[in-house]
Amino acid sequence: MKHFLFFTAVSAIFLTASCNRGEQIPQQFNDSPDLATLGVTQERVAALDAVLQSFVDDLKVPCVTAFVAKGGNVVYEKSFGVKNIETQTPARINDIYVLFSQTKAIVAVALMTLYEKGLLDVEDPISKWIPDFPNEVLVEDIDGGFSTVPAERPVTVAHLLSHSSGYLAPLTNRYLRIKAEAGEEVWAPRTTVRENVSFNLRFPLGFHPGTDWNYYYDMEVIAYLIEIISRKPLSQYLQETVFDPLGMDATGFFFDDESLRPRFVTTYSKSEEAFVPSPMSNLDQLFNGPKTYVGGTLGLYGPIRDYARFCQMLLNGGEFNDHRILKPETILLMRQNRLPEENKGGPGFQFGLGFELFHGTPSRKDVPAMSDEVFRWGGAAGTEYIIDPENELIILYYISMWGKPAECYPVFLNAAYGLFDTK
Repeated sequence: MKHFLFFTAVSAIFLTASCNRGEQIPQQFNDSPDLATLGVTQERVAALDAVLQSFVDDLKVPCVTAFVAKGGNVVYEKSFGVKNIETQTPARINDIYVLFSQTKAIVAVALMTLYEKGLLDVEDPISKWIPDFPNEVLVEDIDGGFSTVPAERPVTVAHLLSHSSGYLAPLTNRYLRIKAEAGEEVWAPRTTVRENVSFNLRFPLGFHPGTDWNYYYDMEVIAYLIEIISRKPLSQYLQETVFDPLGMDATGFFFDDESLRPRFVTTYSKSEEAFVPSPMSNLDQLFNGPKTYVGGTLGLYGPIRDYARFCQMLLNGGEFNDHRILKPETILLMRQNRLPEENKGGPGFQFGLGFELFHGTPSRKDVPAMSDEVFRWGGAAGTEYIIDPENELIILYYISMWGKPAECYPVFLNAAYGLFDTK
């Protein structure tokens, strides 16, 4: 812990010093940069165009939108294909995509604003606010049954932010399926995040906190924690602390403005050679549904430029649109690996307080051009973002497909980095 705090302190001093040079912190995107001064040629732009157009022409995706900015200079922002095959509506750069797990980073940042206010510490046990949080760990017995043992340590806020708490881990879910087959009610309601989390408190952890990685459910607890500490609904707190300050005007869980409907991208899956609309494309739930469940794992929709503003804020050390969301040292804290060397993420997998990390793990990178400083994540339907401080880059790639073609993203990323003479 001492070396972790020392590294964080030294890094924070360095980043704070560099960020204090105001001219290096773009407060808005520059949409008309001199590409030549950035080393970007028309040939390189055309090569990226060709890559993205090929995804559409080869029927890999119905549409794709991409955004690349270096030092706040927007060097690429284009869409290709159609956002609705049935109506043949062309894709546009202001289209609204389902973000799925890109929700998580925004919720993590919102939680860290409470940390900066001194209302919590990431090393605090979650039981400080949720006293009934599980402190027993499931053990599978030789006869196939289950027993429990005391957790080796309390679940902390940091464990939840890094998906290493053991909350609803695979062993717990297997245990719940067995109970469900026996007729017990084990599936939590999805009316509010408070009711969802409160229901699941009755079940033991699936591993000892901090000993493994289990992706997904932990951020529901973080969402509930935000509501407990801020005394506000999560959607309101995100609006006040992230969306409004950054100018993310079209991002949300639910929508009232019917004029936004035409901007939504239809989500598809692919069956043989045909694209099939997904049930996720039913927008009535967003405009006319109960609008009650707002959680931390997924649920946000928004256009690529809105999320680019969020990414640029993180690249800037916590500031954009003349608003400071977080301090540079807080972002550096979020960018420290919290996982043990061996975990279910695979060899070399690292995760901080909201993001995947790549410190000294070249085998984990999508493309070699990514620096060790990259932090990233994405959404289940194919939205992706990376933030690369060493290269002063943010790169976003949006599609809307179940069963996304995994081979496309690295090809895009190579072409996006290929716009520049990167290290």
